[in-house]
Amino acid sequence: MTPTTALEIAQALVRIPSVNPNYDTASPGEQEVARWIQAWGQTHGFETSTQPVLDGRANVILRCRNGADHPHLLFNGHTDTVGVTGMNVPPFGAEVRDGRLWGRGSADMKGPLACMLAAALQLRLQPEAWKGTLTLACVVDEEYRFRGTLALMQQLDPPDGAVVGEPTSLRVVRGCKGCLRFAIHARGRAAHSAHPERGRNAIVAMARAVLELNQYFAERLSRIHHPAFGCSTGSIGLIEGGSGVNIVPEHCRIQVDIRLLPSQDANATYQEIQTTLRSRLASIPDIEWGFDPPSVIDAGYEIGAESDLVRRACDVAATGAAEVAFYSCDASKIAAKSVPCIILGPGDIAVAHTANESIAIAELEAGTEVYLRLACRLMPPADPSANVLK
Repeated sequence: MTPTTALEIAQALVRIPSVNPNYDTASPGEQEVARWIQAWGQTHGFETSTQPVLDGRANVILRCRNGADHPHLLFNGHTDTVGVTGMNVPPFGAEVRDGRLWGRGSADMKGPLACMLAAALQLRLQPEAWKGTLTLACVVDEEYRFRGTLALMQQLDPPDGAVVGEPTSLRVVRGCKGCLRFAIHARGRAAHSAHPERGRNAIVAMARAVLELNQYFAERLSRIHHPAFGCSTGSIGLIEGGSGVNIVPEHCRIQVDIRLLPSQDANATYQEIQTTLRSRLASIPDIEWGFDPPSVIDAGYEIGAESDLVRRACDVAATGAAEVAFYSCDASKIAAKSVPCIILGPGDIAVAHTANESIAIAELEAGTEVYLRLACRLMPPADPSANVLK
């Protein structure tokens, strides 16, 4: 029997591995879970289409038109997950115990996506409760470079509003920080470790660069401030170099992650870091420095706390005032097209990507109800008295 409740749908989705290939090169990605969603949509009478994004990896788009093209509401959820190495629960077991669903993606974000699907099905079955068009975009690659939503927004006519379903514990999030990621290289000269003076040690040079970069974070990024988001921040997350313990390393590479404020220019920040480091490191002899073009440039965004979408969502969710988030997600790509957008979903972001990822069954039920009521509030029927969900 085809799943219809959020729990049943979430179990089905978790059981289908969809690890982003960036986290596991052996993974085929989201193709199987995309096929399942497309078949589910067809079974339940949705307009369904696919949008190829990457090799063998496609967005799935479900749509329900009910009497009008507008208001047009977009539900957005991603189908990829991070990797499963080190998990303490069966990653694809979708076990239900202790009032929770366990497994990779249960919180981030197959659980929220299941709530969106369940809510969309209820809307199809209650056409008298709303009027407009609902689009549910199930997108790829959110966990790496957001290419699914970037492709979606190139093709999709801009909706009147959008909800991105990350795990927010059903609190309304009206903005998030952006992200800038790039790599820095130091190239020296290899030599036998018995004669280190004949070489130029790239790791030692990079150690100086790390200290200078960390000082830049403290001195410069800390002064880029936003009243809601605080400061821009930076982190050096990966370092690699050398080819053997008995060889003076010729090469060293670090990867840098900058968290951007909504008003912060990513390219200007990147150029400033280059200029600052090249100046501070110029005194190191015989080292060549290289800066890779950014692998990720993801602008931050925010929508006003008094906007209609935020106010209606806060009223429906009843979980307090809207907040902002310090992570990146697909919302900023939607907002970049001048679409009012919030982040809202069941589940706790603190358990996303963890060894014991899970989501409370009660939150799946509540999430479905919140999405359903919000959709009816944003797409009211011609006869408001017919909206039994208001």
